[in-house]
Amino acid sequence: MPNHNDPTKPATIREVAARAGVSTATVSRSLRGGVGVEPATRKRVEEAARELRYRPSGVARSLKLRATSTLGLIVTDIENPYFPQIVSAVEDAARERGYTVLLADGRRDPDRELQSLDILAEREVDGMIIASTAVSQRHRERIEELHCPAVIVNSESTVPGVPAVMSDNIMGGRIAAEHVLDLGHRALVFVGDDDDHNSAVQARIEGALAAVTDRADRGLSFRVVASVGITDGAVEGGIRAARELADASFEETAVLCRNDLSAIGVMRGLIDAGLRIPEDVSVVGYDDIELAAYVDPALTTIRQSTDEMARLAVADLFERIEQGRGPADEEADAPPGETTRVPVELIARSSVGRAPG
Repeated sequence: MPNHNDPTKPATIREVAARAGVSTATVSRSLRGGVGVEPATRKRVEEAARELRYRPSGVARSLKLRATSTLGLIVTDIENPYFPQIVSAVEDAARERGYTVLLADGRRDPDRELQSLDILAEREVDGMIIASTAVSQRHRERIEELHCPAVIVNSESTVPGVPAVMSDNIMGGRIAAEHVLDLGHRALVFVGDDDDHNSAVQARIEGALAAVTDRADRGLSFRVVASVGITDGAVEGGIRAARELADASFEETAVLCRNDLSAIGVMRGLIDAGLRIPEDVSVVGYDDIELAAYVDPALTTIRQSTDEMARLAVADLFERIEQGRGPADEEADAPPGETTRVPVELIARSSVGRAPG
């Protein structure tokens, strides 16, 4: 049984459930009026909640006098051009249903994202879309306590009853690798990040590795590098990674990057080191942000369909809203919500050429 002795740390619904000897769904129902819960069980839950000073994250939807016609949207970093595309697409899809969107920017800070969950719940939004690059264990535990419906975008779902929508990142990584392999490149490096929770980037690496492995008889090589600063996908992080590669006299002739911002930084860093793109090194990004077509050389990249992801996410969310169920209403042994993968597309531009020599 959890020992909740720190009065500065809020108790979780799991701790209340453990103290009362019931499931989290029973705790949720007990604290929302007790419909379908035995009186003795309800009393035991209420006593456990009182002893632990448990404060539910947001008002239960069933207690609202009316819907607010608002959705909450949390993004990891609004300064990354990929996320404004998500915001715009979600707003368009929500507006078609007569809803407005309250936006919260995580600013690449996991703690800020967690705070945003509480703030939006307290604003009594009818549902939430969580567009995060990395859903950690702390995220999962907090999402599980929400009484309002939720959908995850850009990451795998590991939360019971919470669906997710993301690109087919394994296929995206494979397509990127196959493109440069078809042009004769034999040594590839993936500029990734140091965040194990980023399932999207891990899937891209998996896909690229699979493409190389499929041609194992050709003497190919593939490795992954991470550099301080890459976690947030900033251009500066890409520049730093390129400098580290150049300083180590790397042998790879093709660089695959976790996103377009990293790729733009990598190109800048390689050019500063005296290398030519694509004559000496080819570079591939991921996302197809608007800037990708206007840098010099224009960036070859994998296009994600943000419009389709937003449409599917909003549709999933409204299905959950109509059911009136949030993550906290799911039974403890409920499986994670289904993850829908949206197809991606290679956009070939001038940052990729045939292998040198």
